[in-house]
Amino acid sequence: MISDICVLCPYGLDAGLLTKAVALANGAPVRAFVPKVEADTAATFGATYVHALTNVPRDENSLVTWLKEKISQYGCRIVLAPASIQLRNLMPMLAWELQSGLTADCTDLTEKDGSILQTRPAFGNSLVATIKTLSAVQMATVRPGTFPALPCPCDNAQVTEEIIAAPDGRITVIATETGMEAAPLNHARVIIAGGAGIGSREGFEKLEAIAKKLGGAVAASRNAVDAGFAPYRYQVGMTGVTVAPKLYIAVGISGAVQHLAGMSGSEKIIAINTDPKAPIFDYADYGIVADWETVSNKLLEELS
Repeated sequence: MISDICVLCPYGLDAGLLTKAVALANGAPVRAFVPKVEADTAATFGATYVHALTNVPRDENSLVTWLKEKISQYGCRIVLAPASIQLRNLMPMLAWELQSGLTADCTDLTEKDGSILQTRPAFGNSLVATIKTLSAVQMATVRPGTFPALPCPCDNAQVTEEIIAAPDGRITVIATETGMEAAPLNHARVIIAGGAGIGSREGFEKLEAIAKKLGGAVAASRNAVDAGFAPYRYQVGMTGVTVAPKLYIAVGISGAVQHLAGMSGSEKIIAINTDPKAPIFDYADYGIVADWETVSNKLLEELS
């Protein structure tokens, strides 16, 4: 059994990761740091101690200092966090402060003799490495969407409101922009993803229209993001997020191993590509060899 597990989700709860932490703890308490608005949700997914954050500082140095003090205060031996864009930057800083080992972008966590074995792909996803951290505090980030979120209510959860008395430091917010996706990728049950074959930003707007009608989210391959057709937050794959929706529609995606690593857990995969030999068809449940725009127009017509 693993005890003293801490799950850090200061920017938004990863319910799947919390579910996994509760399973690893096997009855031992689990501590979660989440935004105040998600405190009740954290208890629903099994957190014993919920730290409800009311004012997360924009400056990562201030947040790292505060988290280090809390982790040391409560004697947390295992610290887990989702490998989101923000936490991929913050967790190495926290590991340095705690003088702890950190395994990034894990795809699985298992327990052995009171420690965690951390699994992650290596060498372009051709090998899988299993890592055990030898430091007093073991730290790992896990790709969002790796573990299913399964409610396991903690009836006696203790919720503590935390006010972080820390300045925003040198960070100044100039402007904010609302994303266009209808649902976050990590929680979407339906995802329509575009590749370089979409050919333009306007093409992705068509995918966004389809996603909206399906109640899903839009994703993209790395090639599409690198080409400027979609923002990085849409990227699925080894260098993006990992997803496991009920339905994944791959449009104009060839099926490189880097992309497959992020969506192979989907329950049903539909591939649309003009190349009948595209690798994506080897992983798809249904394949359509056709021009993506013709199929998309027909789909929009049917959904309307």
